[in-house]
Amino acid sequence: MIKTHQIATSVVALTFLLAPCKVLSAQKPNCGEINAIAKMARAISTAELAAHKLNAGESYRAQLVYAAKLLELAPQRQDAAVLLLNLIPIDEQQQHVLMTLGEHHCETEPYHDMKLLEQLEERLPRDLTRAVMMVPANIPEYVSYSVTSVQDPHSDYAVQMQKVCKAKHAEFFDAVTKLPREKRDKFLKYVFDLDGCNALTLPEADNRLF
Repeated sequence: MIKTHQIATSVVALTFLLAPCKVLSAQKPNCGEINAIAKMARAISTAELAAHKLNAGESYRAQLVYAAKLLELAPQRQDAAVLLLNLIPIDEQQQHVLMTLGEHHCETEPYHDMKLLEQLEERLPRDLTRAVMMVPANIPEYVSYSVTSVQDPHSDYAVQMQKVCKAKHAEFFDAVTKLPREKRDKFLKYVFDLDGCNALTLPEADNRLF
């Protein structure tokens, strides 16, 4: 006969093993969410964007698309800039979401929707640069993220940073000097020439021209 405490132990162990599966399942977007997010990406007004946001949920993916599109539709809105800057990826999971915006997530997802999200992903370095020019207090986070962003061979993040370095040089210089030493060394060796405000890492398409 199996003792009661053995059964209890087995139940606890099974629950522990299944817990990660539930987390992963919760992180996977459903077709309804993806459809609403795609509608946000093709919105042509802030009112239309807000309406679709109601159906998109509050996942990181949905918030990122909403903030980026809001800034594109209303480029002078400082609150939109703050919202987007607060969504700069802070871990591998958020970076993965950003990098896979335009990938296939749902069986019924049209190619056109995937392309719209892919294009929005490609514009994010430009959008973040526009945002940080409006909110220079976020330059430290903006600079720090560059080391991660340029790992994507298609990213023009370093090129976009040239504008910030030239327009807000004191703040930009200060942010670089305050990076952790290892990250600062990578930034100065591979990402950006601080003295000349020049990008060291160019997007793949540009590299083919030289």
